Amino acid sequence: MSKFHIESFRFLWIGQMLANLGDVIYTVCLTTIVYKATGSVTLMSFVPFLITITALFSGFIAPIIIDKYKLKWILFFSQGGKTALLLVICLFVSFINIKNLLILYFLIAIISFLDGFATPARNALIPVLVKEKELVKTNSFLAILDQLTQLIAWPIGSILLVVWGGSYLLWITFLLFVISSQLMFLIKQDQQPYKETRASVWESISEGWLIIVRSKQLRSVTIMNLFETLANGVWITAILYVYVEDVLNKQEVWWGVINAFFFAGMFVGGLIVYKVSSKLELQLGKYIIWSTCSLSILTLFFALASNVWLALLISFVYGFPQMVKDVAEVSIVQKSVRKEQLAKVFSARGTIMYAAFGISAVILGWITEEYGVTITFLLAAGFFLLSFLVGIANRKHLLVKQKS
Repeated sequence: MSKFHIESFRFLWIGQMLANLGDVIYTVCLTTIVYKATGSVTLMSFVPFLITITALFSGFIAPIIIDKYKLKWILFFSQGGKTALLLVICLFVSFINIKNLLILYFLIAIISFLDGFATPARNALIPVLVKEKELVKTNSFLAILDQLTQLIAWPIGSILLVVWGGSYLLWITFLLFVISSQLMFLIKQDQQPYKETRASVWESISEGWLIIVRSKQLRSVTIMNLFETLANGVWITAILYVYVEDVLNKQEVWWGVINAFFFAGMFVGGLIVYKVSSKLELQLGKYIIWSTCSLSILTLFFALASNVWLALLISFVYGFPQMVKDVAEVSIVQKSVRKEQLAKVFSARGTIMYAAFGISAVILGWITEEYGVTITFLLAAGFFLLSFLVGIANRKHLLVKQKS
């Protein structure tokens, strides 16, 4: 990479790390503030629900924005808009009560809507700043940062929330967002607009979807993603809480411990993937398939585990194939699609994942209530198995092809 690209990539990963750290703290603060203001678990649960739904909607709109602006500016205005809206929340938060809760929900929805543009733009900007032979290593590095942020942000955010309170902590988040916005602005992108003629709204929205449908490789990975996301709905707070209480017969604190072990496993897995990225890059499809098989087996063992230490061990080990799969999938998409189309493909892919996860969370939550949490985890293991079978059936399409 040239000095020009190295500096821009540094601005990108530091800015995104600060933004992700702020996002976690922001979510912790607002869910707690809403609960204290209303005393309602249902109203509190609307915070993550709004974040998911509006991010899903922005995934549909993102291609129109991508057609008009450079990726660097999409990242900057997305983060800058979030920062401005968070300032409004910081000033408004002391006056929150059940009567004006809709105003807070509206602000949360707009912030999440803007955030929905950031992930596809970031993933599409990476191949612009990084050489193709370094993509797997770069994606591994970014995945490590993402997991390290999660590993640090949740416990620290919870502790600071108790010490300082939600209002003060929101100002810390605002500061993180300000710095992140400045770093997004400093990114230099030598990429010029791709199309001399503007596409229609429908062409902009449908382009990413059509690329996925027409490519056997991308279609195979996306179908696998769909089953995997349906399986991942089993890890929502409500289901894991029931698992800890009913299966492990432990107090709720163990839910947090299980999460910590999972993120720790992801972090260690990320370090290993980063170390062996050159080998991983040669057979991305193979690693996706067998990582999915491993996740199915580990989920099955987790469903049948009744010992808390075994559950913790499985959670830790689970992080490694999850990390391998995530890095390999992002890399295979980046290697299979032309740079000017990447953001739209990632946008369409993200929309599918958001929708699948939302549906999964509702359905698996109902199954847990009706039939028990063990059945739910067995069903999740079945979804992973279906993903593995799709991978086996389409293994010849999962070989990485050069972009045309």
